[in-house]
Amino acid sequence: MVKKILFNATPTEKRAALLENDKVAELVVERPDYFRLVGNIYRGKVVSILPGIQAAFIDIGMEKAAFLHASDVDPSLFMEDDELEEELMERFSQGGRGGGKCKRVKVPKVPIEKVLKKGQEVLVQVVKEPISTKGPKVTTQISLAGRFLVLVPDTDFIGVSKKSSESGRRARLKKLIAQIKPPRIGFIVRTIGLSVSETEFVNEIHMLLDAWKRVREEALSGGAGIKLVHRELGITTRVIRDLFSEDVTEVYADQEDDYRDILGYVKALSPEMAKRVYYYKDKVPLFDKFDIEKDLDRLLKRKVWLKSGGYILIDRTEALVAIDVNTGRNVGRNKNSLEETIYRTNSDAAVEICRQLRLRDIGGQIVVDFIDMKYPENRRKIEAAMKKMLDADPTATDYTGLSKFGLMEITRKRVRPELQEFFTDVCISCGGLGWIFSPETVTSRIDRDLRRAQKRPKKVTVYVHHVVAEYLKDNNWAMRDMLEKEHRCHLDVVVNDDYDQDEFSFREIAGGVVREEES
Repeated sequence: MVKKILFNATPTEKRAALLENDKVAELVVERPDYFRLVGNIYRGKVVSILPGIQAAFIDIGMEKAAFLHASDVDPSLFMEDDELEEELMERFSQGGRGGGKCKRVKVPKVPIEKVLKKGQEVLVQVVKEPISTKGPKVTTQISLAGRFLVLVPDTDFIGVSKKSSESGRRARLKKLIAQIKPPRIGFIVRTIGLSVSETEFVNEIHMLLDAWKRVREEALSGGAGIKLVHRELGITTRVIRDLFSEDVTEVYADQEDDYRDILGYVKALSPEMAKRVYYYKDKVPLFDKFDIEKDLDRLLKRKVWLKSGGYILIDRTEALVAIDVNTGRNVGRNKNSLEETIYRTNSDAAVEICRQLRLRDIGGQIVVDFIDMKYPENRRKIEAAMKKMLDADPTATDYTGLSKFGLMEITRKRVRPELQEFFTDVCISCGGLGWIFSPETVTSRIDRDLRRAQKRPKKVTVYVHHVVAEYLKDNNWAMRDMLEKEHRCHLDVVVNDDYDQDEFSFREIAGGVVREEES
């Protein structure tokens, strides 16, 4: 698979796109008024402790206090080293082991009220962005991620990414790190570091140790109070750190500052990879040059068409994301090919669904409604295809097989808001429902309001959206004439351009009487 990374920067927005076989697989966006918090380290203050849910709220200087669960307080109190390694690998090994179970809340061995007290200052690190009405989630287990390694202070264990299934190789890497690391500092080898040299490990260990020294000095300086101790890398260096691997053939940046940052970072750790980094100078915008802007324009569309002619519908509810598969224009060649048509549509849908989960950064509970298939063999093929692609997802996922109703349940770790939440606001007209009253419904509501009025003048003025006015006007005002006859009044319809389609008003309705406002 050919991979490329593109960096596009303007004064209003920075975007990084990971391309796989020239199709967008992941998109990262950052704006001047919105920086990602995951990885930031704060000196915070405990503002409340809730023993009933074994959690505390930590003031880190943001609008909403951060949430700290007891299972994220000093893991050494309840975790063995192998458990801690698994916890941290999920955070830093490009999201963890695909196909692994998403983590459930652990039951701490020590109650949180015996570990923390109100007003106490504590060093915490953000592990989950604020989402919707919830504040950020934090942990006291501080760690610093590098390109190949993760530094974990105050521990001595050495972990290796579970992407490496060779026990001999894992043992050699652990032995190598043990020889070059200082005492009481733990390290985890990330997936991207499974095949690097000892020199590269040594270089990064020194960089991470210097970073940890700065964090400690900053945490202890400035007296008491809430403060940001360490800010995570910006989008450019962070994406290079996490995504620039051996199978990435080209990296392009269209701003000279970003190009220099990338080049400097890569040269410090893997000098031979610097030749893959290019400064893009063409007049044609970078994303247009690689013909991916149209993919991003479709990013928030509810309907996604498949190459077979079918399509999928993606809908979000409060609790889950529902994805529905439909045959669409894929009607098959003849009446005997129905099962083949359904299987081909489901097969295309499986590929696109897994791509959309990554591209839109969809997390939480996901339910996919595949089209019912007659033959068990076809069902097994779809399950196998989904398993292969979900296991390759860098973000931790879990999933079921197809139920007898053709449903597959997926859970995908959610660390940050989905791109839809980042790019859009809730519609003030529909309140997020995606639906508004039709002109016919608005007309019926006008009819009912007139019926409720005990008295009304001979002339009534109603203000409506222009779409409703057009409906009332159809067939030479037939609907208006019907209302006038029913309510024995003249109905004057006035367009109000400030109204939404489902809004209307009379000049005045008071005490059950429709009154016209005097001009």
